[in-house]
Amino acid sequence: MNITFKPLQRDHLLLLLCWLEKPHVKAWWDPDIQWTMELVWEKYGSYVEGYKLEGGIEKPMAAYIACLDEIPVAYIQLYNAHDYPREDGASLDDLPESLAAIDIFMGEEAYVGKGYDSAIMRQFLEEFVDPKFEACFVDPDQDNTQAIRAYEKAGFMGGKTHGDSIWMIRANNDRRNE
Repeated sequence: MNITFKPLQRDHLLLLLCWLEKPHVKAWWDPDIQWTMELVWEKYGSYVEGYKLEGGIEKPMAAYIACLDEIPVAYIQLYNAHDYPREDGASLDDLPESLAAIDIFMGEEAYVGKGYDSAIMRQFLEEFVDPKFEACFVDPDQDNTQAIRAYEKAGFMGGKTHGDSIWMIRANNDRRNE
């Protein structure tokens, strides 16, 4: 199995629309939004350019389509966790200053629950996160046990519960090997 990451391109937006409306994705990723191409473009169009507007400021946002043997199967995004306030208003101040955050979903249902998600995350963390950040943060819904297990298999450790989510951290490889 060969895992590759393709930077999000405009021609991926139709694929995102398809994935965002699949029940297994919609259950955890923007479930209240009825996605259209216009809404996908509005939210993800700037990600193609490498940023997200936050309070009128362009903040770095790296978005990728993860492929298994050249088959697009997942969406993953990477950003500085401190650039984006948490939805519940919780502070990240007690977490490392050099802190990445990722969000991921398996778009292709045939690949869900087979360990591909944690393999994709491990490789993504090694290639894109570890060289630049001290640690990585995720905050899955505490009821999303499948995602939590995948994050644990990728090296994340559970921590505080905030509202409906659980905060999980993974130190980069250099830190874990010290």
